[in-house]
Amino acid sequence: MSNEVFFDRKEVSQLTIKNRISVFTGGFGSGKTETALNYALYLHSCGEAVTVVDLDLINPYFRVRVVRENLESKGIKVISPDGKLAGADVPALPAAIYSIFEGKGHAVIDVGGDDIGATALGRFKEQLNVVPRKIFFVVNTCRLHTREQSGIIKMMRGVERTSRLQVNALICNTNLGRRTDANIILQGYKVITGVAEQLGLPVAFIAARRELADQLGCPGAPVLPMDIFMKPPWEDFIGL
Repeated sequence: MSNEVFFDRKEVSQLTIKNRISVFTGGFGSGKTETALNYALYLHSCGEAVTVVDLDLINPYFRVRVVRENLESKGIKVISPDGKLAGADVPALPAAIYSIFEGKGHAVIDVGGDDIGATALGRFKEQLNVVPRKIFFVVNTCRLHTREQSGIIKMMRGVERTSRLQVNALICNTNLGRRTDANIILQGYKVITGVAEQLGLPVAFIAARRELADQLGCPGAPVLPMDIFMKPPWEDFIGL
């Protein structure tokens, strides 16, 4: 498979039939929101009807809702807290979330990477267990608590325990922000592959900035080329 293509259109069609809901979770700094956004945009580019659900209830800087207008201008529906609750750090969940379990198309859910986020996901355990879905755990091995296999497993098990749902696949999103190079990504992928083998789970794909995706060779997993949408406000302030 060429690293320039994540899935071809036929594979995307099969993917969305088998897994109508994709849930993205992971620790703080894993880049799960960025990964979820790019995954949703890729599905949309292949002709799929996509809804993005913002269940990240804590992180004030990296939330789907801050790029809502951008997504909706592309034809992607966004479900997130409205009005005064849009910037709140409280578990306020819009009732519209329930529509993803009844409607057609593909839903991509971005879940906060802490106990509150996992608890919010657990509220939908009954619904998630009766629809075709997949829960991804996004890993960045450049973060303090997920540098080693034991830390990755501990964090993932915590999400599973709190949400009462099992992770189905891992995603490698190893990065050091603007200092990332192909070697850093491949080193992280090696660690995550070890976790996958230990747990009997697949590595669904590697997420990499678009300009680095072509430099990874044939690592053994599909590569999702990513554009960066989420920036902390201080980057705009200092002109990055």
